[in-house]
Amino acid sequence: MSTIEITRLNTKDTENIIDIFFNTFENYPLMQYFFGNAYKQSMKHLLKSMCDQESIVDNLVLGAFLEGELQGVAFITPPEKQNNHDVESKTTSSEEEFATAIGEKALMRIEAYSNLKKANKPPSPHFYINALGVHPQSQGKGIGGAILSQVHQMSEQHSDSHGVALDTQTKENVGYYQRFGYDVSNTAELENVKNWFMFRVNKN
Repeated sequence: MSTIEITRLNTKDTENIIDIFFNTFENYPLMQYFFGNAYKQSMKHLLKSMCDQESIVDNLVLGAFLEGELQGVAFITPPEKQNNHDVESKTTSSEEEFATAIGEKALMRIEAYSNLKKANKPPSPHFYINALGVHPQSQGKGIGGAILSQVHQMSEQHSDSHGVALDTQTKENVGYYQRFGYDVSNTAELENVKNWFMFRVNKN
């Protein structure tokens, strides 16, 4: 069985990160809610925004390599960066470019999701998995589980973190995360998209 190696990524990995997330989330309910039929073009703008320098610095970006090839990625916000996302900051040129590219309707829907996520964050310090994707050709090989295990270990070794939080928009994913010790803390609707907010308490 091939060994899965988990390492931290940076902006030099942007092209591969975009490829993995684009293929993973093509038919995902949240992306359809954001962009509708404009998914292919708008999703690439979203991914480029996620991979810009400021976003990479604010987030812990983990990659899973299988036989030397990047096959899984997770964007994680650690406890010490949580409050940074709650403070109003000056809009950057890249953010303005992103807003123009995707249009006002999609931008409003992304903001609605962001506000819903903030409202359902656990009150205690935690790691938040904002996105986790495994390339479709490599799903079922333990890559997602390896990334989760790494995040769980980081949380349990962190002096302030009480656990790991995430959200998902499919019932299938709820069952998957429950196998790793997550519990559903709340559910909420965004128009016709159901959101499950989940939390895993540190085990030690």
